[in-house]
Amino acid sequence: MGRANLSDLLGKVDEPTPAPARPVAPIEKPAVEAKAVAEVPKPLPRPKPAPRVTAEPLYLRLVRKEARLREEQYAALTQHARRLSRARRGQGARITENTLIRVAVDLLLERIERASGAEESELLESLK
Repeated sequence: MGRANLSDLLGKVDEPTPAPARPVAPIEKPAVEAKAVAEVPKPLPRPKPAPRVTAEPLYLRLVRKEARLREEQYAALTQHARRLSRARRGQGARITENTLIRVAVDLLLERIERASGAEESELLESLK
């Protein structure tokens, strides 16, 4: 089987393309009156949103991090959070287990340079 001639496949490149049989008339756009455009009112500027009077609640400003606690740790946290909440007598923010955990993390981060050990018990002893 012989090779096909590329010009046979594509057609004659040198031949000019035939002109359309009838001329195409340009599409006319309807004239817009300047008066009608001038009468359209400009949109009013959007009002600026009012600043928030109150800040976001604390829990929305915090990053969620899940931690596993031993049962006795969680029970002690709950007991102390309730005790401290009763002692505040309605003043200040509510004290929860999460509040105590954040306080404990802050305390740990203040002393972290002294931490050493390969296990949880060793780390705890080095920070006491």
